[in-house]
Amino acid sequence: MSQVTITLPDGSTRDVSAGTPVRDVAAGISPGLAKAAYAAVVDGTLVDLSYPLEKDSTVRIVTDKSPEAVPLLRHSTAHLMAAAVMKLFPGAQLGIGPATDEGFFYDFIVDRPFVPEDLEAIEQKMKELAQQDLPYERQMWPREEAKAFFSKRGEPLKVQLIDEKTEGQKEVSGYTIKDKETFVDFGWGRTCPARTSSRHSRC
Repeated sequence: MSQVTITLPDGSTRDVSAGTPVRDVAAGISPGLAKAAYAAVVDGTLVDLSYPLEKDSTVRIVTDKSPEAVPLLRHSTAHLMAAAVMKLFPGAQLGIGPATDEGFFYDFIVDRPFVPEDLEAIEQKMKELAQQDLPYERQMWPREEAKAFFSKRGEPLKVQLIDEKTEGQKEVSGYTIKDKETFVDFGWGRTCPARTSSRHSRC
């Protein structure tokens, strides 16, 4: 297998096999860094820990001390909240769930408005999911396959968002927490592991 050279912030270099995910680079530097890693910046672009290194690149591991950490955590926690809602309210439809300057939000279509007791239940479910330390994973899907998937699930909002946000693209990003059965959404941001989101699981 071919090798690629990665350059770290201190100027040192490491050779790894082509296709190595950045999480393995963090683990190779130190177990502590691997545990603290949220994401990485590769050649100036924020990427998930699952991102494969296919060519010589500069790599910086993102931790809670990095400037990218807060918006990344907020986006990941929004997905965690959506996963909790989908567990508690089967049939709920997801809109968008971005990070904001103040925190994060998610648009939902549900049979009735949420009441305070629902918010408490959602918060508790978020904590339960976070404690399981479930892996967040970004997957690239053929655009038409993604539209068919969400259409079959009865999520027309997702089909509409794919149409609006990815016009002209052949592939789109899908995000899962553990697997498609636990949580799946179309998205265009980055996420970090569930364990790092647990401290923000407040509705």
